[in-house]
Amino acid sequence: MLRKIWLAVGTLLVALGMVTSIAYADAGDSARGKHLWAEVKLCKNCHGLYGEGAYAGPRAGDGKSLEAWIKQVRTPRANMPRFNDVQVSDQEIADMWEYMQTLSKPTSFTPKTYTPKPGDSAGLILVQQKRCVACHGDYSQMLKFRFVAQNRTVIDAATVIKQLRTPAKNMPAFSAAQVSDEEAAKIAAYLQVRLNEVSAASAPPTTLPVSGGEQPASAWPVALMIAGASMLVTGLAVRTRRRA
Repeated sequence: MLRKIWLAVGTLLVALGMVTSIAYADAGDSARGKHLWAEVKLCKNCHGLYGEGAYAGPRAGDGKSLEAWIKQVRTPRANMPRFNDVQVSDQEIADMWEYMQTLSKPTSFTPKTYTPKPGDSAGLILVQQKRCVACHGDYSQMLKFRFVAQNRTVIDAATVIKQLRTPAKNMPAFSAAQVSDEEAAKIAAYLQVRLNEVSAASAPPTTLPVSGGEQPASAWPVALMIAGASMLVTGLAVRTRRRA
């Protein structure tokens, strides 16, 4: 009887522990959310370090439900790209949502915009307008690691379209409504120009500069080494003769 009671209590405790752990996992953790927002998932790039807004609207104290956040991440409206549950899980969304609820909603917001300059290519304007720069900046680092370091020299429309629709690693997906194939081709042309620039800047010089011009070789080092060697040989010979 005692054994049965013992086993029953043990089973109950295990079950309670599992239920408790699940409940804890489902609850948002603001400390975890702060780290995810700023350091891991980099939502700050578009929405601001404190959710105050940047390229995209503010999220701090936005009053939306967690369910609404998850829906927006999975099936976004307007310009926001889509993140799958491998790139950001529901739990991670819950953590970041919890963090944003601890912050005050900004009283005003003006999104970052780009004013085209004379001579700007269509692709440059597009990466600004589509907010690609929020994560990629001027593309220098991405091009160095993904192309120059791998000896890849060509960026065509097909490469850009594939990355937009079925992105590798952490990049979210952009639909054709957000970035059309025609726009992707213009972005590819811009990236090819940037790749050429980055490659040229990364290439080692073909000749090494000589500081102060060519210097004539000095005979002194050789003379000193010969003199030193002669002294050593003479010293050894004298020492050997004395011993003999």
